[in-house]
Amino acid sequence: MVILTRKQIKRRLERIEERLEFYYEKEKEILTKSGVASYTIGSRSVSRYQYSADIKRNIEELENQRDELENLLNGHRPRKAVAVLPRDW
Repeated sequence: MVILTRKQIKRRLERIEERLEFYYEKEKEILTKSGVASYTIGSRSVSRYQYSADIKRNIEELENQRDELENLLNGHRPRKAVAVLPRDW
């Protein structure tokens, strides 16, 4: 595990916030009328959103990373793994 300084954490947090804003804008663009694709074959037509699951997954990952960095910044450290080995002497 790499120990980060407050300055490094803040810098990473700023970059993640910036990337999240881009993803939110893209998601908003896709969910509006400009993100709807219409197909017509003969007398039948279909309209649907061109929503990518990658966008949703990336947003969730970035939000999780943001939350972890904010917790580090506020002094909450991640849990340590501890093993208990019972022994019978």
